[in-house]
Amino acid sequence: MRQIPLLPLLAAAFGVLTSALAAHADEAAKVDQFARRMFATALPVAKAPGANPHACFVRTYDAAHLARHRGQTVTAVKMLVRAEKLPEDGGLSYSYELRINFRDRPGEYAASFTCGNARSSDLPREGVRIYCHDGCEGGGVEIALAPSNKAIIVKIEDVSLQPADKPDDPDAALEFRGSAEDRTFRLDRVDSENCDSLIAQRDEVAAAPSK
Repeated sequence: MRQIPLLPLLAAAFGVLTSALAAHADEAAKVDQFARRMFATALPVAKAPGANPHACFVRTYDAAHLARHRGQTVTAVKMLVRAEKLPEDGGLSYSYELRINFRDRPGEYAASFTCGNARSSDLPREGVRIYCHDGCEGGGVEIALAPSNKAIIVKIEDVSLQPADKPDDPDAALEFRGSAEDRTFRLDRVDSENCDSLIAQRDEVAAAPSK
């Protein structure tokens, strides 16, 4: 029986393991840097005791912009991005509260979702993203950081919205699928006080007893 040298096999296995560990460490560093930029802090967000950071982003489109983009129905967007430290691995699970106003519909529409961990895009040069997809199907909401820390880029392909004043009315729900001019929005960072109502509402929902 031919004997297979063990040393080359062990060396190859060690090389694969080393590469995997290096890739994991690199991904962890990118995700940590993303969190620091998202929440505008120099501290490692996931390692802070009781870390539940949040950031507020808004955009209101004026008449001139809407006149140039007649296919855009969205007139205003507000998003609260939150993160909660996961006890099992110390990572961050992201969630959002979203408010949208439309030019052809009265009132404000709302959505919220728990997205899970941020991760690097499969596409080169896209960097880290928060992917908020319900199940294995496409669509959903994708959140990225702009080149500066002063804005986020929100891509909406499919999201279920509810009138903010009728959160429990299934007949009033709206399935919003972003069109060419209604899909990608650049939201500017603002003081968290601008999202106080969203923070309070989210906390109320979290504190409510399950039925």
